Amino acid sequence: MPGPPNTTQALSPAEIEVALRDLPQWQLHQNALQRVYEGANYLQALETLNVVARHAEAADHHPDLQLNWKTLIIRYWTHTLHGVSALDVALAHQVEALLPIPDADSGH
Repeated sequence: MPGPPNTTQALSPAEIEVALRDLPQWQLHQNALQRVYEGANYLQALETLNVVARHAEAADHHPDLQLNWKTLIIRYWTHTLHGVSALDVALAHQVEALLPIPDADSGH
């Protein structure tokens, strides 16, 4: 059984490129894995932010989150490494599995 993802070294550009093949909604942007999520409305985007934030707190690894009306930008990178680690990739996969978050207003 594999252990936890390596957080002691940043992934190489080639390793990130391979990892992104399984994360089609994500891209490398300014040395971080980034996902732009469009909610149906402001409340859905805000609820998505809250779900991602609770997940990050449980994992003790926190992405940069930016909310602009119904758009949420999620950015994972390991600050101490100034780059993307295997843990960032693993958490991007976990966040992707959480999406989409149902609309809080409509129950969808």
